[in-house]
Amino acid sequence: MPDAATPPVTPLLVLIGGAGDGTLRKVGQVVDWLRARPDAAEREVHYFFHWQKGAVLDLIEAQPPSRPIRLVGHSWGGNAAAKVAATLGRQGRPVDLLITIDPVTRGIGPAFLAQVKAGARRWINVQAGGAAGFDYSDLIAAIGGPYGKAPRDHADQHLVLPHPHAAFAAMLQGRLPEGPSLLDLVLAPA
Repeated sequence: MPDAATPPVTPLLVLIGGAGDGTLRKVGQVVDWLRARPDAAEREVHYFFHWQKGAVLDLIEAQPPSRPIRLVGHSWGGNAAAKVAATLGRQGRPVDLLITIDPVTRGIGPAFLAQVKAGARRWINVQAGGAAGFDYSDLIAAIGGPYGKAPRDHADQHLVLPHPHAAFAAMLQGRLPEGPSLLDLVLAPA
């Protein structure tokens, strides 16, 4: 039990946006909301784009091993988060929580997915199940190459949620079968 002189450990929360985040800011809007919350001091929040994998690795590698790391990525950012987790796993430093929200890329296979799992103490993958009617973002994800059901045998949990690809915030509100939402897990105290 920590004594009163030991400050509480704040989790490091890293969110990684996909290709459309530069203009649509689906992940960026969530980051803004997290930073404006009254409990914002309870966690350190960082925001990156999918092409900044090296900077994400540098940030995480600079943290003390005891600091909880929560990594969330959307679309190509989900693939970048998976690559970061795989790299950290090979280094023997898995992240505490990896959430990939409708990750997109081409050419993933079981060997890569096993490396991703080795890089996360808990990995939750979310697959966008689409919404009623046409949504342009589902077409964009299809062109990019969605992971789809591929992580089902590797992730600790695989959810299919009834949202289009671009609905990052809505998917983050998705609930696990045991009750909490993904956002609840992201915001939980260390």
